[in-house]
Amino acid sequence: MRLTILGIIMLMVLFMTSGVNSFVGITWGRMQTQQLNPAMVVDLLLQNKIPSLRLMTSGYDIIEVFAATNISISVTMGNSFMYPAKRKDLAYNWVNERIKSPINKGVNIVELTIGSEPFSNTFLKKVSNYEVVNVLKLMRESLDAMDLGYVKTTTAHGMDVLKVSKFPSEADFRDDIKKEMLESLAEFNRTGAPFVLILFPIHFVKEILKYPMEFAFFDNNSGFTIEDGNVTYTNAVELMIDFVAWAIKKAGYPNMKIRIAQIGWPTDGYLHANVQNAERFHRELLKFIVSQKGTPLKPGPMDIYLHSLCDENNFATMFGTFQRHWGIYRADGHPKYKIDFSLQGHDKYPTQAKGIVKMPNRWCIYNGDKSNLELVHKNYELACQAADCTRLEQGGSCDGLNFDSNMSYAWNAFFQKNKQQVKACDFDGLGRIVATNPSEKNCEFPIEILSYQDQTVQNGMKLRI
Repeated sequence: MRLTILGIIMLMVLFMTSGVNSFVGITWGRMQTQQLNPAMVVDLLLQNKIPSLRLMTSGYDIIEVFAATNISISVTMGNSFMYPAKRKDLAYNWVNERIKSPINKGVNIVELTIGSEPFSNTFLKKVSNYEVVNVLKLMRESLDAMDLGYVKTTTAHGMDVLKVSKFPSEADFRDDIKKEMLESLAEFNRTGAPFVLILFPIHFVKEILKYPMEFAFFDNNSGFTIEDGNVTYTNAVELMIDFVAWAIKKAGYPNMKIRIAQIGWPTDGYLHANVQNAERFHRELLKFIVSQKGTPLKPGPMDIYLHSLCDENNFATMFGTFQRHWGIYRADGHPKYKIDFSLQGHDKYPTQAKGIVKMPNRWCIYNGDKSNLELVHKNYELACQAADCTRLEQGGSCDGLNFDSNMSYAWNAFFQKNKQQVKACDFDGLGRIVATNPSEKNCEFPIEILSYQDQTVQNGMKLRI
């Protein structure tokens, strides 16, 4: 049978849209001093046509706002919750309260991630939890008992579950967690769940592989490649996925689906972490996803969650200060760079969050008194221990400020975090409040937004969020 050009195009469209259930979603962590109103987040997702959201918590206090939106939600049981969930009755109660109840109210929860990198020996090594497999099984049992078999249960792992090796074909799981990883894979295979992978190419290329940073980009301009047998890798993302794919294949599950739970590019606090590189990385990453070509070992469509919706100035920085600057949006709901969530390749900024309420145009700065520098430094340390000074780090956008501006940035960060309270700009008499913006060049002295918690009460009346 001869096909017309139109017929061929229709078949191609059908192939690309049928049966693959592939998507590009986004993650949302809520480790901000002043958090976005959840209703604004819903609006951002709908306006930008983002179909899936991965909550980095269970979101039990705000999840009902997603009811009737048809946004697919993946919720997370953090490592700290796994200890009480080791009992069958407590696991059942957790699922009933945080999964079944929201679903009954119209929230489209499709996945539960148990733990966040529970076997990490780098990023989260202090909170390793070897009970994750038992908890995974208990949660699966609880979901099935409530007729929620369609809600997948899995675990998110980073690249450090693997032994360090040069080529993907040499990859295998670390010896100290091999037993637990094999048990996890067997459970994923039994339930049809994907292997959920966390990828941070900027860190993996610089700190682990120690390759040229260009290798982290899909449009690698360096000419640097990795040859593994008859396969040539031109970028780190495909290389990293195939590292994991090889380890899973060796464990006996060559057809197991790999889902990318977090992938992105930070914009501050690290060498090469800037807006230009973030825009470039995401532009080419989305082209790769749209192509549906996959990797040499895992060809075909791939699901990903971009990391992340907005910056988190309260996130722990044990792994690097850039962890607070993953956001495609600033903490105030303004997009940092162009990205087309519709996957059409448009050169445009995503929509801006609507209804943002900023605190007044007031900043706290250092008054310049150097009569007691020991006291100045003491207050600087105290301010930065409590507030976010990561932009002052080497490679950050505020790296290179003079002494007075450095102190002022710290003073202001603390002042804003404390909702511009006058006493939060005292610093033993070293601070003063000004109405003139002290920002310099590429270094912004931010004013924080009025948090959604504060916006829920206005004129003595509770607002709906």
